[in-house]
Amino acid sequence: MEAASSVAASALGLDRAGRVETRGVDFIPECERRSRPRDLAWVFFGGQLCYGSILVGSLPVAWGLSWWSAFASILVGSLLGSLGFAVLAVIGPKAGTNATVTSCAFFGIRGRYVGSLITQVITLGFFALQLWVSTPPLVATAARLWGSPTDAAALTIGLAVVTALVLLVNALGHATLVLFAKLTVATNVFSMAALVVCAASAFHGAPVESNYLLGGFWPTWALATMMAISNAISYAPFASDYTRYMSVRTCGRALFGWGLFGMATGTVVSLSCGAFIALALTGTGDVLSRMVAALPTALLLPVILVGLIGNVSNAGLNAYNGTLDLHALLWRWRRVQVSFLFGGGGIVLGWLGLVVFDMTSSTEALCSLVTVLVTPWIAINVLGYWRVGGRFSVADLQAFGDRRGAYWYQGGYNLRAILAWAVGVVVGLLFAGTDIFTGPLANLADGVDLSFLSSAVVSSLLYLLMTAKPAEPR
Repeated sequence: MEAASSVAASALGLDRAGRVETRGVDFIPECERRSRPRDLAWVFFGGQLCYGSILVGSLPVAWGLSWWSAFASILVGSLLGSLGFAVLAVIGPKAGTNATVTSCAFFGIRGRYVGSLITQVITLGFFALQLWVSTPPLVATAARLWGSPTDAAALTIGLAVVTALVLLVNALGHATLVLFAKLTVATNVFSMAALVVCAASAFHGAPVESNYLLGGFWPTWALATMMAISNAISYAPFASDYTRYMSVRTCGRALFGWGLFGMATGTVVSLSCGAFIALALTGTGDVLSRMVAALPTALLLPVILVGLIGNVSNAGLNAYNGTLDLHALLWRWRRVQVSFLFGGGGIVLGWLGLVVFDMTSSTEALCSLVTVLVTPWIAINVLGYWRVGGRFSVADLQAFGDRRGAYWYQGGYNLRAILAWAVGVVVGLLFAGTDIFTGPLANLADGVDLSFLSSAVVSSLLYLLMTAKPAEPR
């Protein structure tokens, strides 16, 4: 790795809690790296304990699985997805920047736009999802306590309040997000625990109607496992957003272990709570609305407000991640300017999805699309990192615009890596089956979702075969 001085900034950056972070996707000098591996665990454990996880965790139950079957699918899927997250976390300290910029080492200076495309789909989608699921409980709580309306105007006002809180945390940046995550772990655990305790008396081990979504147990269980994989692995491209502030001398094993622990524990606990709560609720409608209706009046306001803190933390993560990846495209702008641009797009998408089109039921389709897009990209980055022995030309990672460097390849693109990713995505889509899109091979394995496995295997093999004699960057 080149000396940090080769890309030293003209002035020291500012990264303090409560102050606006001045760094974006530029290289983080060693003297500014104060984070530790355990910080990664705090951020991604606490960020999972939110309403969005309750919604995602309730899906296996809605698909007909019993408690133990749902828990097993969540456990297996969360562990598999968290492995991809933990592996990419290790790259951040070596590159000193986020994963999208780092990917130019394998995709090319312009080829990193592939990562930008993926991350914008993920972050905008999940940012909007967090807005969708944060607002209705607030509006429903106000209606139950004070008789306020629940119409489109009320939803719009609630959406604006939630978005304002999220954008404030996003604008302040890295140190504020890390501190906020640490401080809110206790409140998020309290909120989840209160919801589970309230649900315990009405808990049933299996849904009242146990008709499997895909007609049989194993195909439905595989779909639930894929959902859990998607939930965890969707955060993988963003691990470096936080590990870039860790010393280049950070122990890789420790970073991998803390990353795996934080993400796996957070997703298993939060999604399992969602499944448990869903098995205690009766009636029709989405699980969050029924949850608000079932809470005792004395607990209603504190639980909902504390739960909102978890949602702000999770949505703040998504907004920060999306801002950094957009900053890789709009690198002439300041990060805080990009943060408000991203937030503007997110609130428009959130308002359309919540008030106009009611897209909260599209969670499954979003998870499936995320997995197919991001898995081949992760595989190529990990294999590329292994191929170069974890060494980067950190100055050339910062080659923005048309400036050529070690990662220019052919016209700024490593066509072999891009082709391997594209073929992997196409193959994954052939096996995908959602309520929005069903591939022609979706039922090849009796309904078992093979999109994740097929996209990962095909892209990995193609990349290894085409780069058996590595294409030298120019």
